[in-house]
Amino acid sequence: MKRTGILFQIVLSLSLAALLVALVVGAAAQRSEGNRMREQLSEQAGLTISLLSGLMLESIIVEDVPVLETGLYEALERTPKIRSIQILNAEDMMIATATRRGAAAQEEFVTYEQPVEMEGFKFGTMIVQWSMLEGQAMVQERVRYAILWTVLAVAALSAAILGLLNMLALQPLQTIHLRMSEVLAGAHGRVGKLPWYASREFWALNFSVGVLEDTFIERNERELALERACEEADIANQAKSEFLANMSHEIRTPMNGVIGMAELIMETDLDEDQRFYAKTISKSGAALLTIINDILNFSKIEAGKIELDLAPFNLQTAIEDVVTLLSPKATSKGIEIILRYDPELPEFFEGDVGRIRQVVTNIIGNAVKFTDIGHVYVDVSGEKNSNGYGLTINVTDTGIGIPEDRLDTVFSAFEQVDSGATRNFEGTGLGLAISARLLTLMGGEVTVQSTAGEGSVFVVQLPLPLAEQVEEIPVKPLALQGLTGLVVGSQELNRLILTEQLNAWGMHSLEASSASQTVEVMLDLRLTSDRLDLVIMEDQMPGMDGRELARRIHAMPEFATLPIVMLSSGDLAAMQPDQVGLEGCNIIHKPLRAAQLKQVLGRAHSHEQPEQSATSPSSVHPQKAHCIKLMIAEDNRTNQLVVTRMLKDAGFDIVIAANGAEAVERFKEVRPDIVLMDMMMPVMDGVEATMKIREIESASQSPGCHIIALTANALESHREKCLAAGMDDFLSKPISKKALLAAIHDWIEDPQDLGAEVRLRQT
Repeated sequence: MKRTGILFQIVLSLSLAALLVALVVGAAAQRSEGNRMREQLSEQAGLTISLLSGLMLESIIVEDVPVLETGLYEALERTPKIRSIQILNAEDMMIATATRRGAAAQEEFVTYEQPVEMEGFKFGTMIVQWSMLEGQAMVQERVRYAILWTVLAVAALSAAILGLLNMLALQPLQTIHLRMSEVLAGAHGRVGKLPWYASREFWALNFSVGVLEDTFIERNERELALERACEEADIANQAKSEFLANMSHEIRTPMNGVIGMAELIMETDLDEDQRFYAKTISKSGAALLTIINDILNFSKIEAGKIELDLAPFNLQTAIEDVVTLLSPKATSKGIEIILRYDPELPEFFEGDVGRIRQVVTNIIGNAVKFTDIGHVYVDVSGEKNSNGYGLTINVTDTGIGIPEDRLDTVFSAFEQVDSGATRNFEGTGLGLAISARLLTLMGGEVTVQSTAGEGSVFVVQLPLPLAEQVEEIPVKPLALQGLTGLVVGSQELNRLILTEQLNAWGMHSLEASSASQTVEVMLDLRLTSDRLDLVIMEDQMPGMDGRELARRIHAMPEFATLPIVMLSSGDLAAMQPDQVGLEGCNIIHKPLRAAQLKQVLGRAHSHEQPEQSATSPSSVHPQKAHCIKLMIAEDNRTNQLVVTRMLKDAGFDIVIAANGAEAVERFKEVRPDIVLMDMMMPVMDGVEATMKIREIESASQSPGCHIIALTANALESHREKCLAAGMDDFLSKPISKKALLAAIHDWIEDPQDLGAEVRLRQT
């Protein structure tokens, strides 16, 4: 608070104190002077009555009224303070009275009554009304003088106190306040020192301000150093991002040659050793690509450049896609990935399906990686709330587990459970760290519970809003309600999940844990004539496998045509019904997809033949593409060779441009239907070349060709830059032949549509 404010408060306080003292003194003086005045009046009245009594004693005795009244009026004239006089005889009868003329009725007075006596005999009573007007005026005057002197004394004392307070307290406090203000403002040394007479408390406070000043100086120095460090860190972070982007480009460019050539080599006639070498090259390249992607993802998360792409999606399909992707690796290790999707849980939500797939892939892949015996169980459930659903994804494995002392670091970057020079599992240790950070961005979290040697349970909590059903390929509705199915499998968990799914579709289900128990159930059904519509069984069971059991079932006359759906974890090509003598069986390769299982069950019950698969989008028929002109804009000779070899059997008319400027010139000459455009090239880059081509098309009003970015740049910003420049699609190197042909197929699906408006493929 400012000094003037403090002074004002002090003056106001002293003034109020003086007023209070004046009121108290005035009240005390009023009471004291009033009492004294009454005493004086009482004495005067007594003396006056005594004199009158003595003078009028004879007249009172003889009750001479005229003489008494005359004497009374003379007394009124001589004594103005008397208002009225009354004389009573010995029998208290009034014999004479006199009242002053002009006496105000409201005038205050005091009545005195005194007997008229002589030598002990009472001859009457005299009553006098004595006016207090003059006495009151005198009292008020004396009270005013008392209050005035009191106020003057208090004022003088207050002024003295105020002066001393200002000198001894306010001035030192003002000095300390100014110094504090200067310290807070960042200025130092412009305020004078404390006066010598300041108390020790002010000196202590001033010392504290000095300590605070030194602290602020140190803080400012640290902040300045921190600002410089932040600037340097921003520069370093930008340099790191540019370095990673450049390194990613430089690494992906030769990797495209390595992986692409390895893929092309495996399409040729190779002996066993050569095929093994080619597969090793391809797998090593894929592993290196995974590491590069992990590092780029982690770098983008650290830099805060991850943006979520929210859109409606099918959660069940997304989880099934991940399980399908990871199942071959699990099968090669002799373990199984088991998926349960709660039938009561909706399928369609709104979120970033790509990031959700990435999180689930990392966590399930981590479980498969550290599990050699048993299974990996994925349970997807959720609870409805006001904003949608709170999803819970539990991933339980029977792997090596995590020691208790490492649970806190399992989601840290570059940390591995199996660390050290003798570790058995490869990896960068970024998968779980990336997953945890992505979940945080999406408002979720991941936790882990584990016991070393007994397995782990990863729990993903993710809130997602509901979404309307997205358009999907229409399928023929198949009614399963009311059917009875027998679920056969040696693993109880698989049976429970299948039974739950069948019940959700309105079916009645039976269970059998082995082939022998299945036969017993079939015999009981034959005896009771109960209905059985189909059988779902595992092909791998102890004692008697599924194929032998199927033959046993069909050998029973009552069940000779009973539909059987067999779930196989082996090579699907080796399990075709016509190759193993299982006519009438429908074989599904695990892992199961709910929609696929429902379709197969419906077809099996209705005895329909499986639909013929459509032509694979990953291939382009030569007769369809023979008239299509394709230009490859690529400066790297190896990549030119890889892409050309990948497309040699597709029947394209291929033209090659070594840089962006040459691509523009060749475009004017050839007018290709499709352009595979590299992003970074000498002379003119792919982005500028694309804009030049679009300008040429706009000027000539010619149909737009389809430009697909085929680049080693992998960041989302690169994709956006390419699409903004006018490209139609974006493929990141290294690229496989299948993915390349699939991308081209999307744009030449109808050769007559090449001159139509450019379409953007959904990825």
